[in-house]
Amino acid sequence: LMGLYTSAHYKNSPNDLQMLSDAPAHAVFCLLSPSAEQDANSLPDILAVVQVALEGQISRKSVEAQLARGHRSAGDMIPWTLSQQFGDSKFAQLSGARIVRIATHPSLQGMGYGTRAIELLHRFYNGEMVSLAGNDSSDEEADNNDSANDGEESDEESKDESTEKKGIRGERVAPRKELPPLLLPLTEVEAPRLDWIGTSFGLTEQLHRFWSRNGMHLLYLRQTPNELTGEHSVIMLRALPNRSGVDDAWLP
Repeated sequence: LMGLYTSAHYKNSPNDLQMLSDAPAHAVFCLLSPSAEQDANSLPDILAVVQVALEGQISRKSVEAQLARGHRSAGDMIPWTLSQQFGDSKFAQLSGARIVRIATHPSLQGMGYGTRAIELLHRFYNGEMVSLAGNDSSDEEADNNDSANDGEESDEESKDESTEKKGIRGERVAPRKELPPLLLPLTEVEAPRLDWIGTSFGLTEQLHRFWSRNGMHLLYLRQTPNELTGEHSVIMLRALPNRSGVDDAWLP
């Protein structure tokens, strides 16, 4: 994953890896090869990877107070920028997902895998991902097995709680018996209720054409160029009508 970001000329640091692992507002979505469903004992090949940060849901009073003083809080880049640019404190109350990074395998660039990843991501946040597998019976069997093993696991849970109370110094480092899965299909993940999905980048003709092809609308263009890259920063958005009940008519 970090190798794809490096090949895509992103500036990477150990803090970025820690953010991907620990930040609750950040999520990583991977477009995998078909071998992911065939071989469950090995790590599949990553065709494209997308890093997303959840933003928004800022109170109107907080936005108006910050804008009145000419300040803005850290984080929530798209809500703060648009609220400051258009003087609209209502937009920051909406919730959305900002695409922070997207990278495709170097040998597969230009084949449409990035577009496919963005399309699946939009369908996921728009509530279009539905699991067709009948897991009701398996869930009932799992519940019965869990209830039968409650007595055996209660002792282990009490031990884990006692170690957690002691803190890091009293924690006993040992292999865990049950670890969460490393990867989950989108049909097994509950999508948060969002109003928009967007991105921000340095404007170039190629990038603008790519994001426009993926249904994004240009809402913000910085008048002064970036001091390092010389590019003008832009913000592009796409509405999620199935979740918010509002279509793209309000976008230019």
